[in-house]
Amino acid sequence: MGHRRGISRALEKRGIPFYIWSNKKVVNKTKAIKVILAEFPKSKKELYEHFPKNESITHIIAGSEEAVLSASLVRTWLKARRNPHSVIIKCTDKLKMKEYLRPFGIPMTEFVAGAVVAAPEEVIAQLGTPLILKPRQSSGGRGIERITDQEGLKNKINRDILFEKAIVGREGSVESFVSDGKIEFTNITEYRKLGHCNLVPSHYSPEVQNHILDLNQKVLTALNIQWGMTHLEFYITPEKILFGEIALRPPGGYIMEALQLAYGANFWELFTEIELGLSHQWNGKLKNFCASMVFHPASGEVTSILGSDKIKKRSSVEVFKLKIKAGDIIDPRKGVGQDVGYALIKASSPEELIKEIEWVENQLHFKIKSI
Repeated sequence: MGHRRGISRALEKRGIPFYIWSNKKVVNKTKAIKVILAEFPKSKKELYEHFPKNESITHIIAGSEEAVLSASLVRTWLKARRNPHSVIIKCTDKLKMKEYLRPFGIPMTEFVAGAVVAAPEEVIAQLGTPLILKPRQSSGGRGIERITDQEGLKNKINRDILFEKAIVGREGSVESFVSDGKIEFTNITEYRKLGHCNLVPSHYSPEVQNHILDLNQKVLTALNIQWGMTHLEFYITPEKILFGEIALRPPGGYIMEALQLAYGANFWELFTEIELGLSHQWNGKLKNFCASMVFHPASGEVTSILGSDKIKKRSSVEVFKLKIKAGDIIDPRKGVGQDVGYALIKASSPEELIKEIEWVENQLHFKIKSI
């Protein structure tokens, strides 16, 4: 549920029959029994409007953030392998997540639920300014607003949001494979430029990495996650490392592809094996320092794209793909999941990787006309 091409390929490679349920058009060729194109079901009735009642299903894999909650419900309805639904809720509802984890001593920024405040001055009295408004259920930065004054909160207080004290610091994530309640693999990703460039693995000092991994372990232990792939986001501030949020699903931003390039293992296959409870063996070793670069210039009409030919020929550039051409229209970016292309860069050292990233940044130029 929530199409990801890497999952489909992993299932096809093992000869496992499967359906795809997607809320967006599936453009990649697939050997799925059927592609169901519909909104994800919120009830049994909605499930069986699109899905055969007599089909025997053993596993449901959530590939996208939008599918996580529905996938958990479908697992229950079809009596498939599952984590407790209460865990899934804690990994999708930012307010319930933070309220649950705070008593475990997990360091995080101060927050206030939109349901418990009645006026803008109450929010500011508790958090000050600037502050961050977040939908309780969203991903990829969708719906997030930075509020700098009382006027900015006007007509925005409701039970579906929470407010957080603004954080000054660097952001990153930890990707973990969990099997039988134990962490089998972790990687720390550094967000060099939020929404545009991820470093895999991070370039942090060993001391900082140890603090991040300790935070990750405490969160996973508190949530008692038994299996799956987790994506925990954190902030490095001058005072301490803070928990941001956690998702029980693969990351976006082409991090999975960068992991494969960095460690020499197919992470979509590993993820699928863990989801299906199949035997698997982790043999990956760090081979390259990598980056995923995500492209999304300003919105408007593309008049020209410069530098792509040179980039394709660069030995450090493993993958370079653009989804647009001159004459196309780029819509405003509402979340980091939107992009017009990406690149995967590799190097033998962190220093060399930064040089290669900067080279690509200097070569690639989009000329955009406002419309």
